[in-house]
Amino acid sequence: MKSPDLPQNEKSRLAALSALNILDTPPEDRFDRLTQMTKQILNVPVAVISLVDENRQWFKSCIGLDASETPRDISFCGHAINGDDLFIIPDASQDERFADNPLVENDPKIRFYAGCPLKALDGSKLGTLCIIDQQPRHLSAEQQHTLKNFGAIVERELYAIHYATRDVLTNINNRDGFILLGQQQIRVAERQKTPMAAIFLELRTSFFDNDLNINMDNVIRLFSDNVTATLRDADIFARLNERRFVVLLNNASATQAPEFIERLKKICQQAYSNGDKAAPFTAVNVEVNTFTHVAVETLIAEGEQLLNDKIKQRGLK
Repeated sequence: MKSPDLPQNEKSRLAALSALNILDTPPEDRFDRLTQMTKQILNVPVAVISLVDENRQWFKSCIGLDASETPRDISFCGHAINGDDLFIIPDASQDERFADNPLVENDPKIRFYAGCPLKALDGSKLGTLCIIDQQPRHLSAEQQHTLKNFGAIVERELYAIHYATRDVLTNINNRDGFILLGQQQIRVAERQKTPMAAIFLELRTSFFDNDLNINMDNVIRLFSDNVTATLRDADIFARLNERRFVVLLNNASATQAPEFIERLKKICQQAYSNGDKAAPFTAVNVEVNTFTHVAVETLIAEGEQLLNDKIKQRGLK
């Protein structure tokens, strides 16, 4: 068996996949309809939308196969993302790369495989729309064209997810993106019994109002960049509205949220220094692990109310 090679742009490819905020999300009708149509029109028993993560291929939609993911090192899709065109294996049992693959020797006993690479906006390959059969077969030119067309539709749906959950100005998560990712992260934390903390931030943009040389979009972008620079990969950062942000710290100790806020203050002071001027903000933190099965919408409402109270108490603008 030959394990798939890593793409030359593996680091940026994984970054593009992560930016979609789609891994481990629940099934969606729009993707299931596409795999169902692909299966029916091409007359195959299995159709899958597979996204190739660092160590696994995860199935956003899977029709005809009882699985949600498989290891990347035995995946067919791991090979498919190394090319630009369809990756077709007429009979895996006769192909030296796959003949002794566990997915060929054991269930689901793959014989035929065809995968259409799914491209990110930067051109890197995220995964495939693939079809599988337990019998050897070939695809006609017309069938290959059909698979490519369905692949293009899947790509457009992936792009739609990206734009629907990203803030246009800062390119971080927007409110919808935070609700989607935050709920996933909280469920994981509850299973693993790890503490979390949510930090709500308000950038006091009125502080800059009298300075005609300040471009507020640039201030917000720089503020966003500074927050991002303080985070770990497992943390989630989002812009809730024009000047409000939220950070969800994963596996956070009791002191981590206050330490994060102090660290951010120092970074902002250095980045925005103009005489004695620095980007001012107000922050409150909420211990997420004190909530039981909290909905993210409830967490946002709680955090924003605490933020409002703090701003009011301090007489801030």
